[in-house]
Amino acid sequence: MTEINLGKADIEKAELISYDGTTRRDISVTYIYGFNIEQSMDSVAYSGFVDILDTSNVLEGMPIRGEETLNLEISTGDSDVITLISGIVHKVTDIHPKPSSNGVTYKLHFVSKATFKASTKNVITSFVNTPSEMAVEMFAENFSKIGPGTTTDPDLNGAPLPYEAKSYSLIKEGRTNDVRSEADRTFVVQPSKNNTRLIIPDLSPSEAMFFVASRSYCPSSPSQTFRFFETLDGYHFCTDEYLIKKANNADNRILDLFFAPIVDLDGTNVEAQYNRIEDLDILSKGVDTSTDLFSGAYTNEVLEIDFIHRRLNYSRFNYETDGAYIDMSGSPRDLGKSPHTALFRKDNFTDKNARQFMIFKDYTATGDRPSNILPNQHFPDIAHNRVSYYHHLNNTQVVAQMKGRLDIKPGMIINLDMKALDFVDTNINMNETLSGRYLVQSTSHSMSYGVLNVILKLAKFDWSGQEQVARNETADIGVTTA
Repeated sequence: MTEINLGKADIEKAELISYDGTTRRDISVTYIYGFNIEQSMDSVAYSGFVDILDTSNVLEGMPIRGEETLNLEISTGDSDVITLISGIVHKVTDIHPKPSSNGVTYKLHFVSKATFKASTKNVITSFVNTPSEMAVEMFAENFSKIGPGTTTDPDLNGAPLPYEAKSYSLIKEGRTNDVRSEADRTFVVQPSKNNTRLIIPDLSPSEAMFFVASRSYCPSSPSQTFRFFETLDGYHFCTDEYLIKKANNADNRILDLFFAPIVDLDGTNVEAQYNRIEDLDILSKGVDTSTDLFSGAYTNEVLEIDFIHRRLNYSRFNYETDGAYIDMSGSPRDLGKSPHTALFRKDNFTDKNARQFMIFKDYTATGDRPSNILPNQHFPDIAHNRVSYYHHLNNTQVVAQMKGRLDIKPGMIINLDMKALDFVDTNINMNETLSGRYLVQSTSHSMSYGVLNVILKLAKFDWSGQEQVARNETADIGVTTA
């Protein structure tokens, strides 16, 4: 059979539009020979660039000023879905005239229109409500106007979103230069439960969103990992638990991928080849006892300096009894999946080596007399749990490389099948600590001369378990063995 090209990607349409909309240039066929799109749960915005070979003097003739709309329509060989992107060109770099003087190459860097709009503003204001309500108000004021929020999942027959979250459609503003309607993108907000008063002290909108996220508390999400990040589909203000619960609400939301360095590319099992990870770097396997001891992941302590009552309050966290987290399957975390044995944890993670934090308290807490100061802000709970959860989440962390898959984005859950690292045993079994469900933390899609590669950064909670799928047996995926 003919060899198939799994990583094929094409720019179906690429258009540059001047800021006032009067000048349009189609650069789809002659000019673009590569692109890169970066998305991450640790970044407020996705970003990208396109590689241009300009033989028509667009750079100087249009000219490109760093204010243009860039519309892209991208097709890939592994899907019949066209990816639509409308962004603002904000920078031109790597300008290289050709030796023959008949052209020039350069990179056009772009971000989404909502992110660019926010970058032109600063936030100086005060709020008296929950951090999530603050986030909605700041987003609508600085990023994009939004429609009414809905608590149902349109992709799951109207089922409720986890944790009473709301999804807001972005509303397009200004000139209609976009190839993609902003209504196709959303802002998802998981509600926090702590009422508070905050003054935003002249921060950028992105910094302001992080500022309120760090003060968000939700008792039903023990990790307290509120984040604000953007993907091609929109923005999220939520915890990891929201992403995990949403993915596990429907099996078709969890992608089954497998690691197989060598396969037969004869087209006999095309679907399996689309899901093949070609290269895998294991960044962490949870074997770093020194960091475990000093990170506060197993034991930590918070000292509250209470100005109002002139006293010191101590609270202690122990992973054995206090870490009521869920793993990537949405189930309560299993202490048996910890890299350390129960006896070792008992003997070595104690109050004597607990990491210490200090908080200045100007709010009420359980047992305090009623007063006019802030209600309980739960800062000790936030400190205890974020430190512990983040460490255990990243205990098993890998970087995977594969072809295509522009559909994979940060915040998704993938199920990774990986064979045991025992090449002596003829019985090929799944690797018990590395296989399992992972949270996609970041993606980097890079196309060069028609070939699309993706680098995925994945993490899972400790050594949480595998979800083996029958079709990924050796015979099915066409693994070539020595």
